[in-house]
Amino acid sequence: MNKQISQALGWLIGVLIVFPIIIFGINYLFKKKENNAKTAIPRYIEKCIELKIQFPNQLKFRDTLYTISLMSPPLKIYKIFFKDLSMNKYMEITFFNYPEDKGMAFPSSLRGKETLMTINKDDLNDPSYGTQENPLPVFKVREILPASAGINRGEENGWNVDITDKQFKYNVEQYLTYIMPKEEFKKRFEKN
Repeated sequence: MNKQISQALGWLIGVLIVFPIIIFGINYLFKKKENNAKTAIPRYIEKCIELKIQFPNQLKFRDTLYTISLMSPPLKIYKIFFKDLSMNKYMEITFFNYPEDKGMAFPSSLRGKETLMTINKDDLNDPSYGTQENPLPVFKVREILPASAGINRGEENGWNVDITDKQFKYNVEQYLTYIMPKEEFKKRFEKN
């Protein structure tokens, strides 16, 4: 009887204490968090402005992958790449983990239309951004609608292509945490 109690006690300790500690340790060690963006996200968003930009007819699409953990499957980044002729800068609308069918709705719904694109002022004023190799990141796009149209159009009167504030914040979080180079992140957000 004493042997059964010690086995049961060993099993309980293993399941309730040791196993959770091992899982926590694995997650801690293998989590690929490049930048600690928690405090940088509100500062990045605060410096964003909306610019009127004519959505171009000529676009390029780029799909890339990124990982948030060595043990998790890669996640998808959907990008729409174009050159804005008014500013003579390259831009890239970026969606993290966004349904591909919704991402594909942007070009078909917005070609040739006036839009409001949200861009960070620091990125806009930095000459290293806006090149073909390093386009300006855009995480939020809104279609400029006439006053007679509803702001949130449904399927009955056209596809609503606006990026929600929640998706915008998520896009910024993913970009700052996993995509922005560590040196640039330190320079911009970890100054003393």
